[in-house]
Amino acid sequence: MIDSQLNKFLKPALNEIAKQFINFGFKANYITFVGFFFGLCCFYFIVNSFFINAIIFLFLNRFCDGIDGSIARLTKETDVGAFYDIVLDFIFYSLFPIAFIFVDINNSYSVCFLLLSFVATQTTFLASAWIIEKNKISITDGHKKSFFYSGGITEGFETITCFTLMLLFHEFADYIAYIFGILCWITFFTRVNFIKKILNFKKNIN
Repeated sequence: MIDSQLNKFLKPALNEIAKQFINFGFKANYITFVGFFFGLCCFYFIVNSFFINAIIFLFLNRFCDGIDGSIARLTKETDVGAFYDIVLDFIFYSLFPIAFIFVDINNSYSVCFLLLSFVATQTTFLASAWIIEKNKISITDGHKKSFFYSGGITEGFETITCFTLMLLFHEFADYIAYIFGILCWITFFTRVNFIKKILNFKKNIN
């Protein structure tokens, strides 16, 4: 919901940090995979109930997710890089809540609901990008992306906020999962309605 505004604030700082990484010879794809490794570490620490350590690696994972994009834009963006980025992000977003089942089996129902909600938002996210590209519809929010980025009330910032709350208040992880899952479904229906309106508009002007 606030990703675009947050990116305006963070982009200059990320670009400066990315330039230093480039000077040391780091490639965007390398940072992407390092970030995923940090995500695996986050999963490990959650499973073993080391929640403070998990928070550290959660933010390291997200830091890498911001830096790899900045490095790519400052050097050369590639389709394979965008592919790695989105696939590994989605895997991490699934692994994170699953870890809470290992913490407490009673979290199973809420985690399953959250994962289903993630599938809904991720599917509409990718399907929206495909529809926009297939129909050559020009939509811009002023931010250069590898593909069309469909927003909603549960974007990156909100997801990380949810994850952080689950770590800080792990005793209430199931309630947090249910609440965020409901918000994800609102995003799902918002995106479906958005694409429906876009296609109807395109149909009417043709």
